[in-house]
Amino acid sequence: MELPVGITTLHLSRKGVYLLVLAVAFLGAGGYSYVQQGQAVGDAVPVQATVDSAQVERMDSRRSIDYEPEIEYTYEYQGETYTSEQVFPGPTIRTYSDRSKAESVVRSFEPGTTVRAYVRPSAPGDAFLIRERTPWPTQALAIGSVLLGLVVLAGLGEKRPGRHELRPEREVRSPPSRTWIERNHESLRRLSKWALLVCFVAFWLSMVGLAVGILSLSEGSAQPVEADLLGPVGVPLLAAAGFWLGMILSLCLYGVQSFSRYRRLRRRLSEPRPPSPFRHPSRLVSILGTESEALPEYGRRVRVTGWAFLIAAAMTVVLVRVLYTAI
Repeated sequence: MELPVGITTLHLSRKGVYLLVLAVAFLGAGGYSYVQQGQAVGDAVPVQATVDSAQVERMDSRRSIDYEPEIEYTYEYQGETYTSEQVFPGPTIRTYSDRSKAESVVRSFEPGTTVRAYVRPSAPGDAFLIRERTPWPTQALAIGSVLLGLVVLAGLGEKRPGRHELRPEREVRSPPSRTWIERNHESLRRLSKWALLVCFVAFWLSMVGLAVGILSLSEGSAQPVEADLLGPVGVPLLAAAGFWLGMILSLCLYGVQSFSRYRRLRRRLSEPRPPSPFRHPSRLVSILGTESEALPEYGRRVRVTGWAFLIAAAMTVVLVRVLYTAI
């Protein structure tokens, strides 16, 4: 599919079209929510409200457990009585992965007390209690922007990148000396793969231990579980974080030795050599999105190296986010 954009044309594959639709969906939903929240925060007027009930609602899903502050309150505006359960402005619901944070919100709104709510004159039935934006619209805009950037880079790149044939090794002059990584790349490859496998298995075993620890502490108690660093919850949690970090380091080690192998293959390209994909993001994104079977040895090496560093970077972001949330 070819998509004219200004003075250039984007060449989109089927995957690129799907990513473009997904990017537009995130940007549209995030932009709409951002505008709605901004209008709600800017136009709302304060009113007196009476809290009818306040509790933390547990929301179970396949991937995680979240907690939603659920507060019902009654208020009057221009002679009419309304009931609302909206805590934050905008159409989205804010949840927390940490139960204590949801409880801290509910704690400020005891049933039977009089609190301040905020009402938009244009939508008097949609009051809210806390006059601040939720992070979801910004997150949706960020995700949509990243996806759109990937689509643009892939569309601007070569139509068939990474499909360069290699000259025989006998026709390539070897460098006067090889680096330590080049001399030991096979040992580093085996070490990185074994370390990744061990850390992966150990991570999930530690997660099983974490689940067992939570169940053992919460059995017969309705109180939330408090994690002690040296207790049945804290130790598996620390172990999981350590093994997760081990997987990141293993991926980085694999990426380093794979990049060394890529440099050796690059010497076998015919002159003039094409630009390095690691210096031209559009070429790299196009190769990453190409099936491995459709690439020769050079393209497969670029693809494997790029994905190793990309997955390591994504796992690092997840680890930093989890640590930030925990703190």
